[in-house]
Amino acid sequence: MLDTDANLMDPAAGADPNDVSGARPEAQLLFALARLRLANDLKKQIFDFLTINGKNLDWGYFLDQAGRHGVLPLVGKNLIQLRLAQSDVGRSLAPYRWIYSYVYEGNRRRNLALGDEYAKLLRGLNDAGLKHAIRKGPVMCEGVYHDIGVRRMGDLDVLLRREDFPDFEKVVSGLGYVQGQQSRSGEEVIPFDRKTRMFWQVNLTNVSLPYVKLAHRDDVEMFIIDPCFSLFQKSSGITADSESFLERAVDTVIYGEPSRMLDPADQIIDACVQLHVEATTLYYIEIGKDLTLLKFIDLVEILRRTPVDVLNSLPERVRSYGCEDSVFYALHYAARLYPEDVPAKLIAQFEPGDQDFLHQFGGFDGDSQTWELPFVERLFNHRRSQSVTAGSTVPGPRAAV
Repeated sequence: MLDTDANLMDPAAGADPNDVSGARPEAQLLFALARLRLANDLKKQIFDFLTINGKNLDWGYFLDQAGRHGVLPLVGKNLIQLRLAQSDVGRSLAPYRWIYSYVYEGNRRRNLALGDEYAKLLRGLNDAGLKHAIRKGPVMCEGVYHDIGVRRMGDLDVLLRREDFPDFEKVVSGLGYVQGQQSRSGEEVIPFDRKTRMFWQVNLTNVSLPYVKLAHRDDVEMFIIDPCFSLFQKSSGITADSESFLERAVDTVIYGEPSRMLDPADQIIDACVQLHVEATTLYYIEIGKDLTLLKFIDLVEILRRTPVDVLNSLPERVRSYGCEDSVFYALHYAARLYPEDVPAKLIAQFEPGDQDFLHQFGGFDGDSQTWELPFVERLFNHRRSQSVTAGSTVPGPRAAV
């Protein structure tokens, strides 16, 4: 994976632009380190690579990319705890050791603070008897990563029935949450204007505007609750409410509280649909959150833990919702990065005749365009949004990178 003899200033000559080996050495190093488990042979490759090339790497670029891809805490843990950043005689092979240790430990403490707060909401939902399923971050941290320090979290995504929304509002408002965004001073929450509220009500009917509460902490600016009523955007043309997903949801414990999460097959569908939407929507491309390694790591780790019988039943579940393109898109590109973790037979189950959509974006916005840059080059090109000719028309909050 890592070529210790590579030219550190340019991508490998003649390398496949759709393969990570064609990326800059710093990006190759980041990709090698951004894993939940590092096999012994890969650890040795990383150590040898840093021993030979560490002094010549652009570490500013490396840190920037690790932050953009949401994997800095994971990379930091691997570098420090596996002692990959120190030579056999104790000399540093990577500068800024303190950054990596501080980021991991700081993220762990931040996630603990989020957990303390979001546990109150889970108790409120349980006390009110509301059907719900928690999605994404908390489920990944506690049920998949088993280490609250390696994955950054932000909001709490809650799937619920539309008819339960008034009761949900009572719970969150009773805990001090309001719909709005933080003021410039950071001292108050400003309600969304009428234009923003109307746009979301008409065009983004599968979700609600977020509910927020100021945290008044250095490590957490706001606590954010994101309720949704369907895993599919209105623009996808798929009309599937939350009921069937909630009926299949399974019991779990999150932040020490009894809760529910999507069943394994639905978790895969959710991860694939969200990855496809965010990778191709102008809203996310504008803020540079369209392509991140963290999303692919999440999907791969879910796949690794999914029983074979569930994977075998997945195609039928996917076809029942008509989201084959989204699932193929996510699995196709995940396999580009982690071929050993994404079964080729599984991908083949969803392979369409026309694959032009793999290179397109803006379709969910009604303005389909085609990328000129290959996938891996886009993945590490922080200026990729400059090639977009139209901007997002979605008013309101922009997720933090």
